[in-house]
Amino acid sequence: MVNAIETEQLSLHVGSFHLNNVGVDIPKGKITAIVGPNGSGKSTLLKIISRLVQQDEGDVRIENKSTKEYKPKEIAKTLAMMPQSKQALPNLTIHELISYGRAPYKKIFDPRSNMDDKEVIDWAMSITGTKKHENRMFYTLSGGEQQKVRIALALAQKSTILLLDEPTTYLDIAHQLDVMELLEEINQQHDITVVMVLHELQQAAAYCDYLIAMKNGQIVTTGSPKEVLTASFLKEIYHIEAKVIYEDDYPLIVPAKRSRSISKYKQAL
Repeated sequence: MVNAIETEQLSLHVGSFHLNNVGVDIPKGKITAIVGPNGSGKSTLLKIISRLVQQDEGDVRIENKSTKEYKPKEIAKTLAMMPQSKQALPNLTIHELISYGRAPYKKIFDPRSNMDDKEVIDWAMSITGTKKHENRMFYTLSGGEQQKVRIALALAQKSTILLLDEPTTYLDIAHQLDVMELLEEINQQHDITVVMVLHELQQAAAYCDYLIAMKNGQIVTTGSPKEVLTASFLKEIYHIEAKVIYEDDYPLIVPAKRSRSISKYKQAL
C-alpha cells in the first residue's frame, strides 16, 4: 500500500486532552475516514496533519516528505483543508470565495488572476455543481450548497490531498448523501486522496475504503470498514450493543433498543 500521509509518534498535550504517540498510515488515492466518539482526537489529528496545530512531539510525512520541510505555499499546493462548516467565511459571491483557493499560486507583487486561475475556478465549480450560483452571495445558499462551495474552494488549490473535518455535520440526510457522493466522484474521477472526520458510521461504511478509529487520543484500530465495524468494536468504542449484518460485503449497523424502566415514574405519581 502506497501512503499519502504517515504520522510518527505524534503527541500533543492541551489542558486535560492528550494525543498519545499516534502513528498511522493513510493510503494514497483512497477515501479514508477518521471515526470515534467525541473528544477522541479526530479533528486534532487532522489539524496537525494540515499544520493548523503544532504537535509537541513526532512528525508528519506527506508524500514521503516531512511537513517541517514544506514552505507554506508548497504545502497548500499539496493538501487542502476544509474545516468544520460552523467556521464563518467572508461575505462574498461564490466566484469570489472560490478564487481564494488560488492564493498559493499568486505572486506577492501580482495578485491578479490569470488564465490558469480562471480555468481552475471554473473546473472546481463545474465538479461541485456550484457554477450556477457563482454570482450569488455565499450566505444566501442552503447548508448543502454552502458545503459544496467549501469543497470547491478547497479544490481550487489543485492539491492531491483533500482533508475535511465533519463535512456532513449540520446537513439533513439527503444533503449528507449528496456531499458524500460528490467526494466519492472527486476521489475516483480526479485521483484525489480524501481524508475526513466522520461521525456517521454507516456513511463511513458505504463510501470509505479505509477507517482509522480513535479513542482517548489514541489509535484503536485501522482497516477496511468490514474489518473495523464489528459488534465488539461498537461495544468497546461507543459502549453500544448492536448487530452488524453484512449484505454484499456491506455492513449494516442495527443498534439494539435500550429498555428504560418506568417504575420510578410510577412510584412518583
